[in-house]
Amino acid sequence: MENVEKGLVRQCWRHLFSLMVLNLLTLAGCLPILTIPAALTALSRSCQDLLLEKPRPIRGFCRTFRTHLLPALPLGLLFPLTPAAALYGCLFYVQNAGMRPWLLIPGLFCLLVGCLAVFASGLAYPMLARTDLSARMVLRNSFLLLFRGCAFAALLLSTLLGAGMVLLFPHSLPALVLLGASLPAFTAAYGTLPMLDALVVKKAIE
Repeated sequence: MENVEKGLVRQCWRHLFSLMVLNLLTLAGCLPILTIPAALTALSRSCQDLLLEKPRPIRGFCRTFRTHLLPALPLGLLFPLTPAAALYGCLFYVQNAGMRPWLLIPGLFCLLVGCLAVFASGLAYPMLARTDLSARMVLRNSFLLLFRGCAFAALLLSTLLGAGMVLLFPHSLPALVLLGASLPAFTAAYGTLPMLDALVVKKAIE
């Protein structure tokens, strides 16, 4: 795992071109909508391969995408549908809280649920890509590890990177097209890969 210890910024710079290509492949893979979970799983696997200096990450993306079309589909029921629904609920309650301030409470709850779902997805897709666990076990273990605080800093940074590019739209359009998915995924992979490899070897989570 020595390659994971070289520093996130250095790793991003070394693999910048590959991350751009992977981002374009991910965008293309997400176009049918139902294939979004498979595309994100394939992106996570390719980011892991980049960190481990494995050859041909693009070929690995295509292979993982094909093999996870169905296994990854249940993750789409929670990610990204749950964060999107939670964000919509948060905006709805905040916009209607002018005369009814108590609506801020369910708004904050929706925001919390959305953040937890985003953080959990940063664990779920890399875990599905790295292990042979079922989608049900991946979901269970992702929330379990999240509540334990595993890789929280990397997941938070990954979320902030993605949210920052979205909030700066349309000025950030080139960044979204070239790195909007791959850079947050690479950041999440950087923080979760050592933990996931330990779990794969030790079979710590059953």
